Parts: sequence; structure tokens; C-alpha cells
Amino acid sequence: MPIVTVNLMEGRSPEQIENMIAEVSEALVRSLDAPIETVRIMVNEMAPYGFGIAGRPARLVMAERQAADATASTEGQA
Repeated sequence: MPIVTVNLMEGRSPEQIENMIAEVSEALVRSLDAPIETVRIMVNEMAPYGFGIAGRPARLVMAERQAADATASTEGQA
């Protein structure tokens, strides 16, 4: 019985998570020849303040990346 734990930052829609569960399950069925009925997927969603990237709170890193993406997007339109 394959059991997979997926840790994700909060912010995805229920539909996205459900799609990921289906896709990961199918990958396990194909790669391990496991019956779909035996596949278990556990999803843990984490708050951005409960996760760190390179020694910094993920919420800060994510905010900086979003700001940089927005800047690059507006510069590309000019």
C-alpha cells in the first residue's frame, strides 16, 4: 500500500489539491503497478509563517518574489 505525504504552502484551491491527488495517485499506479484502491495520499498545508526558505520566513521570501514578478511583468509591457 503506497502512502505519500505532500507538504504544500497554503493558497491552492480545493480543486488544485484534488487534481494533484489524482495525478500523484495515477503516477503511483503506473510506476509501482499498485492497485488504485491501495494508494493513500496525505496533504499537509502549511501557513507561510510556519515554513522557512534559506533561513528566512517563507512569507517574506514569497512576498519579495511576487513583487519582483510584478516589476518584471510591468517592465516587459513597456
